[in-house]
Amino acid sequence: MANTKAVRFNAPKFMQAEGLAVHINDYCVPTAAASGDTFDFYIPAGLEITNVAVQSAAFDTNGTPTLAFKLGYLAVDSTSSLTAVDNYFAAAGATIMRGGGRLVCAFEPITFNEDVIVRLTLTASAATFAAAGKLWAIVSGNANGPK
Repeated sequence: MANTKAVRFNAPKFMQAEGLAVHINDYCVPTAAASGDTFDFYIPAGLEITNVAVQSAAFDTNGTPTLAFKLGYLAVDSTSSLTAVDNYFAAAGATIMRGGGRLVCAFEPITFNEDVIVRLTLTASAATFAAAGKLWAIVSGNANGPK
């Protein structure tokens, strides 16, 4: 099982505590697509997340594609009391990675007062993996700052 961090996962994140709108976009370049693989995107503390989208290239070129995923969150700090929810933004079975395109997630806005990871977890392997393209997470919200 592979775990891929987004390209700018460890880059500094700007966060004013003034309630300004912010967009965080980052991408991974998948090198395989096996069930259980994860792709992580870093979100700083204090962001009220109001919109999440996944933009994907076509990663399963089989005539009968099988690639699927779910999208959730977990704390960066492994000792945190925050309960991880691995399907908060998208339930298991999302298929946009098969042929490419954009999935805009539907969820109640949520605020994290600690750094979190938005994690895409593959729930079904690609029938024929096509290693060409990027997997983007686009997260938008209000920069309220941590409490």
